[in-house]
Amino acid sequence: MTIPNNLFIVKAFASAPFTGNPAAVCILPELLPEPTLQQIAKELNQPITSFVVPTEHPERYQLRHYGPKHPVEICGHGTVAASHVLREHLNHRGENIFFSLGRLDVRVGNFAHGFELELPNFSFRPVGISSGISRMLGDKPIKMYKSFYDVIAEFPSERAVRNLKPDFDIPLDSTIRALLVTAPGDCSDYCYRVFAPSIGVDEDYFCGSANGALGPLWRYKLNKSELLGYSVSERGGEIPCFVDDKTVKIIGKAHTWFSGSIAVGNCA
Repeated sequence: MTIPNNLFIVKAFASAPFTGNPAAVCILPELLPEPTLQQIAKELNQPITSFVVPTEHPERYQLRHYGPKHPVEICGHGTVAASHVLREHLNHRGENIFFSLGRLDVRVGNFAHGFELELPNFSFRPVGISSGISRMLGDKPIKMYKSFYDVIAEFPSERAVRNLKPDFDIPLDSTIRALLVTAPGDCSDYCYRVFAPSIGVDEDYFCGSANGALGPLWRYKLNKSELLGYSVSERGGEIPCFVDDKTVKIIGKAHTWFSGSIAVGNCA
């Protein structure tokens, strides 16, 4: 089965051409078996491939994210990319888009200035500094935390975060989805980089979902709920972040880089 224009390559959190984080967005009539979805993501070889399935409700969709090696339950830039495809190419005109991710649901709305993605507030707790993570990063953090999905390593300055040269031959614990490194920002409230070799992405170009953990951390540290994050990765940039006790809202724009079709029936 071939659906015309069911595949899109979208740059999320993009401020100009050749910026932002690429995501493949594939529209399906129904979810294929997980091994098939993973094989498609491996073949497309984007930082994330997001599969979208419409439901009977006009504002609700099933959404699944896959890295080149493993599935990812939540992905900020993949969700922004999927929202962009629904609005720009599939004529979604509702005030909100609700995505069911399996265990979690997320909402996207406020389309006037981009896509406002509402994430869960991922609480954090201090943990001991890992010698293995210090060796992998090539520098020792001043503090470490565990959030719902990820581990956060805090450094004293943006310069320290920018200067990290991770050794990806030193493996992270397989239970860590991603390692978030962060510090006070020079021109922002906080800066960050994200390393996720377990899903096949050594360093994410511009991670959105990391702010579901970093926003609450810096809200606590700075005692403010309206924050400006800054991804200092290769294609990073500013990301407004609004935190309350239950949710974290981030805002991002996107543009389509490529559209086409794949014969999904031949993949099943």
